[in-house]
Amino acid sequence: MASYDYTLKQGIWDTRYDHMDFPDPEQIKQLYKRARMICQHSGITVDDVVEMKPNFWKFNRHPVAMSDTAVSTILAIHWNLCIGTIGKFARERQDLKPLLQDLQSFNVCGEFLLTEVGHGLDVRNLETVATLQPDGSFDLHTPNKSAAKIMPPTTPLAGIPRVGVVFARLIASEVDCGVRPFIVKLTDSDQMCPGITSRPLPRRIGSKPLDHAITTFYHVRLSPGSLLGSLNQGPNKREEFFEYISRVSVGTLLLSMYNITALYQSAFIVGTYSIRRHVAGSAPGQKVPIISFATQYKPILNAIAQASVFNAFADEAIALFQDDTLSHLVRNGVAACFKATTCLATQITLNELADRCGWQGLFAYNRILEMGWFMRGIGIAEGDYTVLCIRLASEILLGRYELPPARMKNCLLARHEAGVWKEAREMVESLGPGNHRDQPFNAYILPRCRVLVESTGHRMAYEAAVSGGKVTQGLLSLFESICVMSDLSWYCENGAGSRKDFFAREVEAVEAVLPQLPTLLDETKAASWTTVPIVNEKLWDDFVESLPVFRRGETISEKSHL
Repeated sequence: MASYDYTLKQGIWDTRYDHMDFPDPEQIKQLYKRARMICQHSGITVDDVVEMKPNFWKFNRHPVAMSDTAVSTILAIHWNLCIGTIGKFARERQDLKPLLQDLQSFNVCGEFLLTEVGHGLDVRNLETVATLQPDGSFDLHTPNKSAAKIMPPTTPLAGIPRVGVVFARLIASEVDCGVRPFIVKLTDSDQMCPGITSRPLPRRIGSKPLDHAITTFYHVRLSPGSLLGSLNQGPNKREEFFEYISRVSVGTLLLSMYNITALYQSAFIVGTYSIRRHVAGSAPGQKVPIISFATQYKPILNAIAQASVFNAFADEAIALFQDDTLSHLVRNGVAACFKATTCLATQITLNELADRCGWQGLFAYNRILEMGWFMRGIGIAEGDYTVLCIRLASEILLGRYELPPARMKNCLLARHEAGVWKEAREMVESLGPGNHRDQPFNAYILPRCRVLVESTGHRMAYEAAVSGGKVTQGLLSLFESICVMSDLSWYCENGAGSRKDFFAREVEAVEAVLPQLPTLLDETKAASWTTVPIVNEKLWDDFVESLPVFRRGETISEKSHL
């Protein structure tokens, strides 16, 4: 057998820098021009963001959100995290109004720098420091490499000034006063501000290019007014910190709504392609559309059913999240539940839809995997859904609070939810004395947390769709079948039916809505926003004509984008 160890000693096989693929500066600048256009025409105001009015929630469920996923990332940070954080201090800080006006019109781009390289979700232990000076100003500094801020775009490539809400540990008279937010000017329109270093990261795999970066501060002097909040330390440092980062919980719910748009958009792309694409039939010369195969139409219908039900779930989740009669733990729990349920389902469905396009599904120009990778990032942003599930399930099992109870207690999904939570509680009891940080809890409960939260999410989504009255019975039945098939063993073990029964129900649910497929595709409202080559012959021909051309004896065609 040949040995390939020799490659380890050859410079040509040094692969460390193969992925150092950085975005084109002109592409980056165009992204921010698009973001500015959206900001200036959306009608979304500072008040809409701070008070979380209906206009604030609408963008993420509009088809334009998937037209450019990088722009949606820019706006999510800009609107919710930056404007949302600064805006809540503006009632008592009139000096913040001019900055907020510039942010609203996108004359300045807003960022939010919380997470650090060495701490990830452990943000309460971040290390960036802001030291109070005798004149009331602050010295902002990154003390070591693990304290570098990670992910938010901070380069001057945007072509407009940037301002960030930077979280740092306030040090006053050598006393740690806890983590506080500071307003920091990051860039002018063409260069970094003094003392600030931004190192752009290579492109994220599969996603649209964006200037994500590692950002550090070297003794940056901040004015006294840069601090958001009081110099004085409150009685509960933990509660105070979570209040400062409260827009992260808003983002947990808000960003997850992109899943709805991605499902609708992908269903339209694959559905339209499948109607257009034909293969040879059984008779000579016969051509049949691939949409006629169940393996093709089933995932398309599944995506539409999920998007329709999740859309109703979003309405209810927003109402619960803004219900001041509920504790903030319950409201944040609803957001986490919505995120886990929608993100997990969307990842599975988009991968299946991409597969149904064969080799075409592999390419970014057909958007499905691009949206899938974007949604994978959403699953991590504003709280990794696995960590959120661990926290939520653990706190419920420990009896600290409950999510809203089932209204339809006898439906299949409510019975499943009750059953899996009962199993988990029995498991906790069987582990004996201890706490949720012990190894037995870690081994037996943590791996089950996602399933527990997802079971509640399925039930809440179904109930929301039923009570909302906008989802047809056919799509409701199909959604229920999708949820059942995701944990089929439980239903079979608990007497709800046999595998054969559930497979038959799944077929019946799919076939019942199949005749409505053309109407359902039209109702996604994705047609006007879809420009991918595979949806019609003209777009495909135009795409092929735009490709570089190589022929013997000829140079690259002038049409080339190389």
